[in-house]
Amino acid sequence: MGLILPFLIVTPLERGVSLGAIGAIFAVHSAVAIVLEVPSGALADAVGRRRVMLAGAALTVASLVLFAFAQGVPVFMASVALLAAGRALISGSLEAWYVDSLRLIDPLAPLARGLSRGTAAEGVAMALGAIAGGVLVAAADPGGADAILSVYSVAALAGALAALAYLVAVALLVHDSAAPRNGSDLEATIGARMREILATARTEAVASVTVRVVLVTAVAFGVAITAVELLWQPQLVELIGEGDEQGLALGALSAASMLAVAIGAAASPWLNRRLGLRAGYLATLVFGGVCLALLGVPESALAFAAVYLLAYLGFGLTEPMHVELLNDAVGSRARATLISAESLATQSGSLVSNLGVGTFAAAQGVGATWAIAGGLTVLTGALIARPLLRSND
Repeated sequence: MGLILPFLIVTPLERGVSLGAIGAIFAVHSAVAIVLEVPSGALADAVGRRRVMLAGAALTVASLVLFAFAQGVPVFMASVALLAAGRALISGSLEAWYVDSLRLIDPLAPLARGLSRGTAAEGVAMALGAIAGGVLVAAADPGGADAILSVYSVAALAGALAALAYLVAVALLVHDSAAPRNGSDLEATIGARMREILATARTEAVASVTVRVVLVTAVAFGVAITAVELLWQPQLVELIGEGDEQGLALGALSAASMLAVAIGAAASPWLNRRLGLRAGYLATLVFGGVCLALLGVPESALAFAAVYLLAYLGFGLTEPMHVELLNDAVGSRARATLISAESLATQSGSLVSNLGVGTFAAAQGVGATWAIAGGLTVLTGALIARPLLRSND
């Protein structure tokens, strides 16, 4: 995904799609993810993480190939729908597989270090991919305005190859329990297990204050991060102006933001030890929200980049704590389901944001949009502070 990340918005823009229509395109992404998140997590809990992850990787490959050749809103919608389906299948499965595997090795092993290292590694990989994507785009020669491939298509195709490599890695490296095999009763068996797992997940969510707090925060985060992702590329392009350096600048800043996430994730355990998990989580959440609210202030590309990177540093600090809070509060039986429920909450916020951000930004300005999104994040931190600090689950 790092290869195409800097160009997710400007690719349809370059194809003549309006910013409002782009919001609708990515609303489809959020809607598909919302429909599939919890069922995909329950499916992973029922039949095994590996099989679900393989299916998700295959859908990701297909989505990026389609994105590379997309012409017009319907095809872009189809490509992001496939991307959302793949993401939904992978999201809860991978994290649940890691946590359960670690617990098998050492039931008392702390999660903070491994989860923060995972987030940091993901940030570095996304950064390297964004740099590579920027270089590929800068060197691309698609053959003119009427060519089937756009100048950004090469990054999408490279991303498809990377997703294919991920599929192979999952096939070789991930092992877990096999799906139940009862002949003609297989479908009924899986369905019964999924219903049982969903019931367990509902019970755990109702009983745990921490789970409910994490889910509420995930909604706010979905609104916030979508406001950033939808608007930062057009904003940076406007600040830079016309020129061949746009592709490299988009790739460089996207890479730097992922490195900021990696640095934040690497520093998160240290902050966790100093402030405590819950206080540290609140502090970093508010910090990210303040930075987001200030994104509309800079009037130069360099100043914008600085505030943008601070916001992503805050996201990187928060993410491992967010994940640790959730995993400490849930059991293994429905772990993938509840992780998917958290992702569902994020996608719900993203859907609301995608439907309104483009139109609101066109009417009121990008700065006002980011101020509201950042303010919502800070307000969420204030609202969850008391229940989170007082809960012991």
